[in-house]
Amino acid sequence: MLIKQEAGIRKHNPIKQSYIKLFFWLCMGFMSPMHAPPLCAAEQPREQTTFLYYLYIEDFADSFIEIPTSNVSSGSSTISSTYLAGRAAIYNGNNQKVGTCSASFLCMQNADGIYTDISNYLSVDSGLVVSWFTPTTLINLDLDSIIHGMVTECMVTASTKIGVNPFYGQTFNLIVSSDDQKIYFKFTRTGTIF
Repeated sequence: MLIKQEAGIRKHNPIKQSYIKLFFWLCMGFMSPMHAPPLCAAEQPREQTTFLYYLYIEDFADSFIEIPTSNVSSGSSTISSTYLAGRAAIYNGNNQKVGTCSASFLCMQNADGIYTDISNYLSVDSGLVVSWFTPTTLINLDLDSIIHGMVTECMVTASTKIGVNPFYGQTFNLIVSSDDQKIYFKFTRTGTIF
């Protein structure tokens, strides 16, 4: 191969050309994702982990206490109100008691309907301790309707450390569902380790 230069014509060195090609391909190989450096320990993917617990609605309802409520002003827009709290044992898939769930329900009815603030707390013997809020509207103030108002989906973080808590600081997707007899709590941990 001939290359024209200002001083004349010279032959191109094929060995030098081979080294240049080799250098080029090595550089491209190092920039390839296949040769990317490994993730550090804090960024390693974590396997999806799921925990499922449940409580018996009958046990929960039997534990309820009622805190008296009354309107503060004579011209209050609140037609009716109730403030309830209860707690019950939670069980795992083997029907073994593994902790406690407690919740309080502040229900207020006005001309627009019934609005309820539910404060939930769940403590598992394994160390998982979480709390969350469920704002919801209800059809009526029957006890069954109030309890089923716990149904929700939210993100929760194990931010309370009581004793040994291997879950402290971890975040879960929580789905609370129900049937005629039970309230279910399904925790799914996904993502990376932080």
